Amino acid sequence: MSVYLGFMFISYLIYSYIYQVIPVRNNINYIIVLGSGLIGDRVPPLLKSRLDKGIDIYKDQKDRGNLPKIIVSGGQGPDELVSEAYAMKKYLISQGINNEDIIAEDKSTTTYENMKFSKAIMDKSGNYKCIFVTNNYHVFRASIFARKVGLKANGVGAPTAFYFLPSALIREFIAILFIYKWLNIIIILLYLVLVINSLLPINF
Repeated sequence: MSVYLGFMFISYLIYSYIYQVIPVRNNINYIIVLGSGLIGDRVPPLLKSRLDKGIDIYKDQKDRGNLPKIIVSGGQGPDELVSEAYAMKKYLISQGINNEDIIAEDKSTTTYENMKFSKAIMDKSGNYKCIFVTNNYHVFRASIFARKVGLKANGVGAPTAFYFLPSALIREFIAILFIYKWLNIIIILLYLVLVINSLLPINF
């Protein structure tokens, strides 16, 4: 059990690290920045990290001669004064991003809806290439939801403050295990059967 869970967790850590440092080499049409909680109407450091990563990719694409759009995706939580998309768009504009290059998706309340509603916006333009940006610990689970809605998009991980990272990694890993709960339950049950079988006395 320890070997199985340990292997899964190490694989998850490697995936999170790789998608933080891997460069975006393809030409893309859309950059989806996934929302996270606000402080009132302000962008906190965690969300700022995602937005800054999106800005870096946007500027790199512009330098190549592309004209990408940034989709800021996030609705309004019960303790938030505005939608995440509104606050994110406001931050991007303050950093010099053209208003015309920002699309606000302000209805989503989960990562699954982030992907679903952003895909619906992009589908109206016909063929396109896109990526999504979130924090490094969240890329793997976000990729799962992207596949669930039929969105072909690689994830890019933004750095996360060290003091927040350990707890975030553990919570996210548990969430991933829960997504595949039946597969994990079957594996655990098979393991228990093998253990019980090995403890039974052998009759000659």
